[in-house]
Amino acid sequence: MCSAETQAAALAALLSAALGGAETRTEATGDRIRIEADLPAELTSTAHAALLGALAAGGRFGHVRGRGGADTVWVEIDRGDGPSDKTTPHTKNTPNTPTGTSTPTTPSTTVEVRSSE
Repeated sequence: MCSAETQAAALAALLSAALGGAETRTEATGDRIRIEADLPAELTSTAHAALLGALAAGGRFGHVRGRGGADTVWVEIDRGDGPSDKTTPHTKNTPNTPTGTSTPTTPSTTVEVRSSE
């Protein structure tokens, strides 16, 4: 169907819209694409529900709280694990699969939540 880049662009738009037009950051490697956005200090229940929906649309998602208390959410998709790749078996969210979390530049706590798909 659509490429990983197209899926990532759609996820970035969903995440931005859920956060009231917040800027997103995209990082791509050979095997995954990660989209991040900073959380505002307050979220309405409607924005919170939209945020969870946007995060659940990816393969993995999580939350990072930096040293200064700044909150960032992230969502990742795998390259080659989408419907357009017919040669790679679908392994998204398989138990014991590495999640590819990044190493923050400042001390932080990372909490990862896997979607139930």
